[in-house]
Amino acid sequence: MWIIYALTTVIFYAGLDFFVKKAAGRIDDFLGTVIINFFSTLPALVVYTYLKLSNQQILFTKEGAIASVIAGLSIGVGTITLLKMFSLGTNISLGSPIVRIGTVVLTTLIGVLLLKETLEPRQLIGLILSMIGLSLIIFK
Repeated sequence: MWIIYALTTVIFYAGLDFFVKKAAGRIDDFLGTVIINFFSTLPALVVYTYLKLSNQQILFTKEGAIASVIAGLSIGVGTITLLKMFSLGTNISLGSPIVRIGTVVLTTLIGVLLLKETLEPRQLIGLILSMIGLSLIIFK
């Protein structure tokens, strides 16, 4: 079941990159970030409102709230830098793979080093191939 969410996320993140590229250089990076992040909250607010109105239980912990705040700050800064990258003329076919593959590599390292997750040999091979692919994209 999780794969459906993963694939849907890929589709919408590709849309994010496409429309950020279209906006870059046509709107101030900071104003664009405000608009993007404002509208990114709308789907969640609709679902949250539905859950509240239908009296469904909503999980809330202090740790979850703190992590959510930090995640939101990360998205905000990431949106600013993504807009800036594209406004400097970076091609989407170069910038997006660098950002996405770089994110995969870094979050994998965070998972292994901080969260003590394990990598199976085939996952390690995939990570190494991703890094090789990233170097092929970056270096001419």
